Amino acid sequence: MEDKNPKILVVDDTADNLDLLEFALKRKPFTMLRASSGKECLQIARRERPDIILLDVQMPEMDGYETLERLRKEPTTSNIPVIFLTAQRKDPKSIEKGLELGAEEFLTKPIDTEELLVRTRMLLKVRKLEKELDRTKADFMAMLVHDLRSPLSGIKSVIEYFKEIFQQSTLLNPDQLSLFDTVNDSAARMLALINDILDLSKLESGNINLDKQDIDFSLIIEMISRDFRIQFKKKEVNFETEVPSDLPKVHIDINKIGQVLTNLLGNALKFVNNGGTIKITVTLETASVHDDHFTPEYVVVSVIDNGVGISKEELPLIFDRYKQASSAKKIRQQGTGLGLAVCKLLVEAHGGKITVESEVGQRTIFSFTLPIAK
Repeated sequence: MEDKNPKILVVDDTADNLDLLEFALKRKPFTMLRASSGKECLQIARRERPDIILLDVQMPEMDGYETLERLRKEPTTSNIPVIFLTAQRKDPKSIEKGLELGAEEFLTKPIDTEELLVRTRMLLKVRKLEKELDRTKADFMAMLVHDLRSPLSGIKSVIEYFKEIFQQSTLLNPDQLSLFDTVNDSAARMLALINDILDLSKLESGNINLDKQDIDFSLIIEMISRDFRIQFKKKEVNFETEVPSDLPKVHIDINKIGQVLTNLLGNALKFVNNGGTIKITVTLETASVHDDHFTPEYVVVSVIDNGVGISKEELPLIFDRYKQASSAKKIRQQGTGLGLAVCKLLVEAHGGKITVESEVGQRTIFSFTLPIAK
């Protein structure tokens, strides 16, 4: 937004309209990009990240509404302001539909260049202010979380210290000693909630740095699953992995994706029954499977369990913040409702997608995609 020449992507299936607008903007402080179809718009938007998109409503194959819907669903293009262009001067239903899908403005043809420039500048200013507000909110949240986390960590340390002392004496019986574990577990859950809030705030504001490297994903699986060995054994869970020997490396931040895998394994462990099975599979997919995906090849990681499952009605909301499936009420360990929201944002920050499918009482599969190393 702070560039001297913001990029405007103009999408219209009529070349004359593109030529006319390009001529009108030639001496203006903008860089114009052209697309003649919805599909081309998606490709250019992913690659160039324009500051504004001018999108024609009436186009063959993929009209403006479908194009906007896909733009809003994809993490890399979801926040780009869109101005709809329409030849219909009075069409309240079209305007209502466009605004519901996430369009910021509606302009009718022929385009008044001066009006377009005014509206574009205003949108850019609003977006700049929104980013500044998000950064301020993230900074405040980081400071608040730090101030909460430090004393809480101190409380946990004191609890563990006194538990160790009393374990070596006969002053307390086993039931009384167990109270230390209860308090310590409560403090741990509160600390996890604080950490999730901080992560969520940073991710939503875009104020997070990814230290990406080329990584062998099988090493991440080995590293994370090692932390769960005692919990798997305690619950008699059968843990399996299925990773191709010739799997290419992935280009990721190992700590952030490790956090995703930890959250998904932790969820699976909560909802699987004693003696159940948790399995991690990794496959290599190509873009032909998802023709709108910009990355030519990517790795698909799936965490599968044969636990209690999630109902169809709840699946669309499972990645929303503070949302928990009703099956969470059936288990003793309940989470913060932020873990899956954090997973979604971390995967999307890597240019991937995360999905879930489930059958109640049968199985649940969480899958996410990661870019392979070039």
